[in-house]
Amino acid sequence: MLFSENYLDEYILQGGLTMLGLVPLSIFTFGVVLQRFIELRATRAIPETLVNKAKEIKNQESYNLFVNNLSTQASPLAKVILAYIEAGERGEPINPDVNIIPIEDVTDKLYQSLSPISMAYIIGPLLGVLGTTIGIMGTFEQFAVVGKRDMSALVSAIDKSLITTMWGLIIAIPAYYFFSILQNKIFRYEREVLPKLLKEIMQNLAPFIKLKPIGSFERGHADENDAGLS
Repeated sequence: MLFSENYLDEYILQGGLTMLGLVPLSIFTFGVVLQRFIELRATRAIPETLVNKAKEIKNQESYNLFVNNLSTQASPLAKVILAYIEAGERGEPINPDVNIIPIEDVTDKLYQSLSPISMAYIIGPLLGVLGTTIGIMGTFEQFAVVGKRDMSALVSAIDKSLITTMWGLIIAIPAYYFFSILQNKIFRYEREVLPKLLKEIMQNLAPFIKLKPIGSFERGHADENDAGLS
């Protein structure tokens, strides 16, 4: 109990008001990193059951049931398959070697989901330096008013001011490390795993995809297509 109280006082309370931002930021960053790792696990990003169902489709009825179930699933694989089916209904290529856009659209959103982590490793050190600067300025101001030259007290005050810099680096270094790992995982999904898997899946689904007239699509989709062709 004494150790925890000393730790709380030495590494948090003495850091000043800036710790009100650094401590929640560290907890937030840890939570986001953990959540992204869970979401990007292969078992959730590319569910094996979904892959098996896509490969087992043998008739139009099972295909229609499969497509209806896709809209209720949140995995990146489900979203990409649905995007390729919609592309095929518009008469666009469904071969990932020819049309990579549906994969890129989904993986772009995965990249964007990492933005809180990138913000954390940028904001953390800045908040830390801000806290240290405020602390040192206050120390020098106090020494100027008192007029004493007690070097031990000066060193102790500067040491306390560096607590926020330490916290900023504690947030930034792991955040940058895990950001790089997650980014590489998404890149591998985008360039290796999804194209190879979807080529096989879409080859099996291709005979059941029916071309729909452009009038059957919502105006928003039509406008997006027109914008992409212009």
